[in-house]
Amino acid sequence: MDDKADAGITPRDWCAELTARIPNFVGYQSKDQRRTADKMVRDTMVLKLDDLREILSDVIEKANDAETSVVDDISKILRTMNELRDKIEFLGYGDATFFTDEQLNPDFLSRVYQLETQIYDSLDELETAFESPKDLGRRDTLKDIRKRLEVISQDFATRKETLKSSR
Repeated sequence: MDDKADAGITPRDWCAELTARIPNFVGYQSKDQRRTADKMVRDTMVLKLDDLREILSDVIEKANDAETSVVDDISKILRTMNELRDKIEFLGYGDATFFTDEQLNPDFLSRVYQLETQIYDSLDELETAFESPKDLGRRDTLKDIRKRLEVISQDFATRKETLKSSR
């Protein structure tokens, strides 16, 4: 899964990490609260992506004609972010047993929390890449952003499949 997660001597409390990041998040232990908790997790991810998209939009507005290729690259990144945002916000699970099973295996829940924490970590890393708007005009920065978005998209797809399996 993630070598960084396995490297520590003490296991990470993935649920506690999410609880620290998402106000009022109580986890997935209670069947009655799972849909609400899932929505909270996804809404927080969407808000973070919206903030980052706004930064890129501002960069495009301030760019001049000499930076046309950079604007094109940023526009492509914005489209990718929009697609990812929509996947996260409008995710359909069908009849996932994740939401209907009375109890979920603690190891399974830990896996879900770990995936979600990884997505948040990647979003935080992406946010760090956006800290210097001047750097957003550099090709290597834009390439790094595209790679990070791909990782987030892959982790979110893994999360979706994990929730569908509930095992």
